[in-house]
Amino acid sequence: MRRKSILVLVATAVVAVVVTPLALARAGESDPGHPSAQGSAGAPPAGLSPGHIDMTGATPLTRDGEQQLGFEGTGVPGLASCREYKILSLAANRYIAEEQGYTGASHNMLRARTAPGTTGSWEVFEICSDDGGHTVFLQAPSGYLVTAEYGYTGKNLGMLRGRGEWADIWETFDVWTDGGKYYLRNASRGTYFTCRLDYTGQYYEEMKATGAAPGAWEALWFDGQ
Repeated sequence: MRRKSILVLVATAVVAVVVTPLALARAGESDPGHPSAQGSAGAPPAGLSPGHIDMTGATPLTRDGEQQLGFEGTGVPGLASCREYKILSLAANRYIAEEQGYTGASHNMLRARTAPGTTGSWEVFEICSDDGGHTVFLQAPSGYLVTAEYGYTGKNLGMLRGRGEWADIWETFDVWTDGGKYYLRNASRGTYFTCRLDYTGQYYEEMKATGAAPGAWEALWFDGQ
């Protein structure tokens, strides 16, 4: 697969990832039946701690044969490197796939719909970091960066899809762990990757970055390649 050219710049200022309860409440799921909506919208709950994704064997992210600079919006200096992973939604027991066959605003949407043992190229992501895996962005199988679509409205608010060419705060996530489970929290909103098991049709198991608290639908596992 041909990698997209992704221009990444060094930030001039550190962007804080501490999010106020008000900001979290505004960004969280509006559906009262969603498990995320039951949790606190304040600081991370007890038991959750900053974590990291293992970057052992990662290779430098390059553009036109040159090493990339640190990604914009995080304030983390240094060169970014990437490692291939498949990402399992523990609630769905399915690997996340990029829906390259979808069209329009849903093109390259992420869904946790692939059973273990049946994965292919649409399930292989590159996890990229320049701080040892504590803060990451994800390069989707299409070559684009995974973006949280906070400009969308309704049930598609926060849709995760391969669309970004610039690693800014909608594409940047910090890593949290609890009891061996992993959670990805968006740097701009403070809300988590979540798997929508309550949706139907082509949106069943849609991945969004709108989980207000790390619960069952937000838990992930990273399977290194």
